[in-house]
Amino acid sequence: MGTKAKGAAQAYTLLGSTVLFILAIQMLLGGIDGALAGNFESVIDVVLAIALFLMVILSIDACGFVYWKIRQSGALLALFGFIAIMIVLRNLSFDFLGWLLNAGTLAGLMILLAGILLMV
Repeated sequence: MGTKAKGAAQAYTLLGSTVLFILAIQMLLGGIDGALAGNFESVIDVVLAIALFLMVILSIDACGFVYWKIRQSGALLALFGFIAIMIVLRNLSFDFLGWLLNAGTLAGLMILLAGILLMV
């Protein structure tokens, strides 16, 4: 694979991870506020926000930008992007136009495309 494709995949991953990180912070703060008010669905929001944080950290590691636990892997990066999309959507929907209209799913799609780019 050329250096340009690897750099493009890393840039896609970092941009998508930044958006997902901000979205996870918003989910976490809203979930904590709701959980303190006694809403059980807010506890689920907190758990999903923590899972989204993990997907962001693991996707940055899998793209090859940093070397922590996972070596550079396009398949894992694509899997992390798909899981991030499912966390943001909270249901299994393959409406690709809907994915492009939501900032969180668009960021997950960018990570998914970066994984496909690294695989090819």
